[in-house]
Amino acid sequence: MTALPKPEDVWSAIREIAEREVMPRFRNLAEGEIIEKAPGDFVTIADEASEAAFATLLPKILPGSLVVGEEAVAKDIRVLGTFKQEKPVWVIDPIDGTYNFKSGRSLFGILISLVQNGETRMGFLYDAPQGRGVYAVKGDGAYHEDGGKVAFPSAAQAEKQRAAEMTIFAGGAQPWHFKKLNDFVGDIVNIRCSLHDTLHFMRGEGDCILWHKTTPWDQAGCTLLAEEMGGHVSYLDGQRYSPVNAPQDKFLLVAPGRAQWDKVAEAIRQSGLQPPV
Repeated sequence: MTALPKPEDVWSAIREIAEREVMPRFRNLAEGEIIEKAPGDFVTIADEASEAAFATLLPKILPGSLVVGEEAVAKDIRVLGTFKQEKPVWVIDPIDGTYNFKSGRSLFGILISLVQNGETRMGFLYDAPQGRGVYAVKGDGAYHEDGGKVAFPSAAQAEKQRAAEMTIFAGGAQPWHFKKLNDFVGDIVNIRCSLHDTLHFMRGEGDCILWHKTTPWDQAGCTLLAEEMGGHVSYLDGQRYSPVNAPQDKFLLVAPGRAQWDKVAEAIRQSGLQPPV
């Protein structure tokens, strides 16, 4: 396996690009700088500029590494073939939460992961409007940007053992897709940003995350962070998440521990909720 880069070097790149390409365009997009790739799926000039900058800068931080970016894949799905190589691959979500970004809502950020041989080795989650981030290293834990260890779970999360008490962050589909689950859990929140789903979960502001249509750019870093905090992450059938060939027809559930995961997974089964097609 290739030696990992220094986290501080990656943070320096993230901050530089956020300050140069992303934040100056927040609430400042001109007509024609927002494109709808598919119904409800948007890209902006900031996404494209951010991804291009990362694609240039990250391989300099880790010589020999390759790049897979969300927008590059949207233009040519064959880019996903990059994962077949043994070299480390930077996975770029240049703006996670583009819908919120283009709508002037501050729940967005930058997600950068490093994947090699189908395994996520590092993940960086940066809340761009707040200027703060967290990261995880496979087998070495989860940390705040300054190096302080992430404390998890919260007392409230650890105490809850019934699905009916729990708040679920649900993403990857419109809020109405999850309505069958309403009678089985405490609350369902849909904020349209995997990064902020994970940050809320990390801070104890929600108890579980339920994702549909998992992708390398949306979930690689987020799932690594959750696992390195001590959380339990798997699809409802027990399959572990991998950034390579992630299924599009299954729910991925994240919980503080196996006991909570089992309770919420059973609630989902009882509700009859199915992934939207």
